[in-house]
Amino acid sequence: MANGLPDEFADLLPYLDWARPTELERNEKRWSATMEESQSFYDAMLARGPAALEFLDRFELAEIEGENLALLNMCLSLAECSATIEMYEDPQPKYVFPIDRFVPVHDAWPLAPTGVRS
Repeated sequence: MANGLPDEFADLLPYLDWARPTELERNEKRWSATMEESQSFYDAMLARGPAALEFLDRFELAEIEGENLALLNMCLSLAECSATIEMYEDPQPKYVFPIDRFVPVHDAWPLAPTGVRS
């Protein structure tokens, strides 16, 4: 393992901070990143995402942990970040529901035990 990611994905280590465990945290990262940071992460994950998903497909979803879970969370962050790049062209768009008011209740699923906030 490459200090937080499987060895095969060591090139993605500069983006490890995007490996957030819940949708809310991934959206908070998306909203706090600059457009340049978002574009860099998006480009890297768009290039490596297919290989990451193929790698993760070897595991049962509920059994993914450690560095593999970090990689999965980075793939999930790509889904959040893509809205910034493909739709809004702004990490803090003015015409969408404010992220601090959005609390997804489905973050309570077993792989995101810290997702429910009171």
